Amino acid sequence: MRPADLEPVEDGGEAAESPGDRLGRSLVWIREQPVDERQAAARQVGESVRLVIDRLTATSAPPEVLSEVAAKMEEVLALLKGYGSNRRYEGYAEASGAAHDRGFFDWSPQLGLANPLAPPIQVDVEGEIVVGRARFGSAYEGPPGCLHGGFVAAAFDEVLGLAQTLSGQVGMTGTLNVRYRRPTPLYTDLRFEGRLEGVSGRKVSTSASLFAAGEVTAEATGLFISVTPEHFSALTDNRPS
Repeated sequence: MRPADLEPVEDGGEAAESPGDRLGRSLVWIREQPVDERQAAARQVGESVRLVIDRLTATSAPPEVLSEVAAKMEEVLALLKGYGSNRRYEGYAEASGAAHDRGFFDWSPQLGLANPLAPPIQVDVEGEIVVGRARFGSAYEGPPGCLHGGFVAAAFDEVLGLAQTLSGQVGMTGTLNVRYRRPTPLYTDLRFEGRLEGVSGRKVSTSASLFAAGEVTAEATGLFISVTPEHFSALTDNRPS
């Protein structure tokens, strides 16, 4: 997870909070922020396109219907022509790794409500455990009826990235190891659980499990390397527009 803006903490509040409490409060605050007209419209479009992708990846529609769909997609592309990127990274220069970018929760390829590539994963905190909930459709299929292992790994990376912020540091993925214990089914409510395991200098260790119908289908460990806020600022400055 990436750093960004966080609501102000009243004097003395931070000392009484555990890292999990603070992270959970941050996520609640982000979800409760007012949504402007453009943001609401982007989320609506994201969900619509997400449903179209899911339908297209498993459709039995005949060629004439698919040709009509392609023509309509050309109309959509024409509507969007001339509008460049407007994605913002708010507060990336913040020093606290426990703060998060509100915009990231709209555009993340895993969490983003406005990103049609995202399932999306909903994240919360239970005690000191980061919990992710998601339901993957046919667009993410690998083996028949099962979630592709690459998407399992990507989801783990997101959940572990959030778990590493419990260290209070800003980190980027160094290594990610996934053990696939059994196939993960599609169209099933999944639960990811991520934990902070330890900190050694700039190295932050994490672990996670994936559950489907109460059974563990995969496990992961991640090593994150803490970086300075200036590093994120440099990435933002060099980002293609």
